[in-house]
Amino acid sequence: MTGSENAFATDDLWEEFWINLSPVWRRVLCGSDTLTPPPATPILRRRRLTTDFEWVGTFEPVRSLPAVTQALLWDDNGMDLGPLTGRSWQLLQLGGPAGVDVRQLSGTPIRRLILSNVDVEDLSGLQDVVGLRSLALAHGDFGSLPPLDHLTELVLHAEADVDITAARTPGLRVTRLSEPYFPPFGPDDV
Repeated sequence: MTGSENAFATDDLWEEFWINLSPVWRRVLCGSDTLTPPPATPILRRRRLTTDFEWVGTFEPVRSLPAVTQALLWDDNGMDLGPLTGRSWQLLQLGGPAGVDVRQLSGTPIRRLILSNVDVEDLSGLQDVVGLRSLALAHGDFGSLPPLDHLTELVLHAEADVDITAARTPGLRVTRLSEPYFPPFGPDDV
């Protein structure tokens, strides 16, 4: 039994979790907003998660899905990133329209980060993201990108306005794309 399955060791705990999810989160996790809980194991073993352009209101349910290492998340207004910390991410996308304080991700291991259609007041908070190798920016004014020790790939999609002067290092590959950003996977790929 994995750690995520352990959190719901009884059917009653899983049912309580499921009933307390918003209809949007139930659709994200099983394709329907039914109050009848689906089997827990396939959801809890899932490595990928996408809210598929749905604004979810909170990322709190992600805490209960520790097997997820790749997530494409959308929300509007301000994002509380606290539920996304304390775990390693292979891929994390934050999509808006929303304000994002990347300082909330301090100490969080993220290999690949995508920021799309979000307002980021200060990208210097990315300096405290552990192991950030790849950063993609799309549809936003991102200000100035500071030097990031481990960053080897920077992808700038259409309508991404960012000053990368300070971030340029010999090992950094910068790719500018004229086409709009599209997510790397969809609901059928989770």
